[in-house]
Amino acid sequence: MKKTLLVTIDFPPMIGGVANYWANLNKHFPSEDIVVLAPEYDHSHGFDIHQNYLIYRKNLISKAKWLWPKWLPLLYFMYRLIKSEKIEKVIVGQILPVGTAAYILKKILKFDYVVSAHGMDVKTPKVGTRKYKIMKKVFRKASHVISNSQFTKRAIEKLGVPADKISIIYPCPNIQTIDIDPVLQEDIINQYDLQDKKILLTVGRLVERKGHDRVIQSMAKLSQRFPDLRYVIIGRGSNLSNLKYLVKRLGLKKQVIFLERVDDDELQIFYDLADVFIMTSRELSSGDVEGFGIVYLEANNFKKPVIAGRTGGATEAVEHEVNGLLVDPDDFRHIAKAITKLFKHKDLARQLGEKGFERNQTRFCWPVQAEKLENIICAE
Repeated sequence: MKKTLLVTIDFPPMIGGVANYWANLNKHFPSEDIVVLAPEYDHSHGFDIHQNYLIYRKNLISKAKWLWPKWLPLLYFMYRLIKSEKIEKVIVGQILPVGTAAYILKKILKFDYVVSAHGMDVKTPKVGTRKYKIMKKVFRKASHVISNSQFTKRAIEKLGVPADKISIIYPCPNIQTIDIDPVLQEDIINQYDLQDKKILLTVGRLVERKGHDRVIQSMAKLSQRFPDLRYVIIGRGSNLSNLKYLVKRLGLKKQVIFLERVDDDELQIFYDLADVFIMTSRELSSGDVEGFGIVYLEANNFKKPVIAGRTGGATEAVEHEVNGLLVDPDDFRHIAKAITKLFKHKDLARQLGEKGFERNQTRFCWPVQAEKLENIICAE
């Protein structure tokens, strides 16, 4: 592989889908050929010492009020590393501002760059704005573009990028059914009164787009039919107070459980206990939409059927009646119907979960996706 520098604003120990994406892809690259430039976080050293590749930590975005643009330190440190490490290829982790820095440096130094896009980063800049124009320039000068889904790829093509210049590198799940602590599991069952209950699970940020409100509305319709139904919501976010108010107004305080913080061991247990994983994401008028949805695949790793909104990249993570069901994310009645279907038809629920597990092993796994990216880097 060509000597490659990954520059990313999102990287562990920061928590998030993009940070996880890059950390896992890097594990499968030749360690001597990959270098990472990422921000300094609390506990960065604790993560870095366990990696077999070189990581440079710098304050890439300035907090000084007098400095503009704020990403000038990013530009400086990229320049130094490309020179000192004799970098031939740069992977741009974020279109803005990393792509802007790569676009400028390409005029000075001899290297090619590959841009990564994840969905909202492509759709957020408004047509005609400065950011939109810069984004198009970054794409135009890139040797290749990688996308996290067909949905994101189509959005990139609308910006004038040729389809043969774009490759899809899918995110993959990490959480698996290994080493589940039976004592901890029993404690969780008792603490939240989950014994012999039908359990719906959502894992994700508490923001409007994720659709927790529609599932809660469907619970009001389902609670009489399934009095033993419980909805466990794991995540934090700005919409928490609105969701709690909705639960109170609908009289569902005993049926809906909010958990803002769980550790990895506890998360495995909740996936294992769930009967159905559900996240009915929808597209907002602002253009905010689900770029993919790794949590669906995580649930499939536990052989659980999933329910997703028929929108954005979620329609690739979830294939209707293959590894789950797709629903109208704005219609709580349609959501309730899908939940009822999986509770009534247990054979179907089991088949969807098992198919999802098989699908992960052959398609949505890090070695397969990392090989695709390595081939892109080596071919150009």
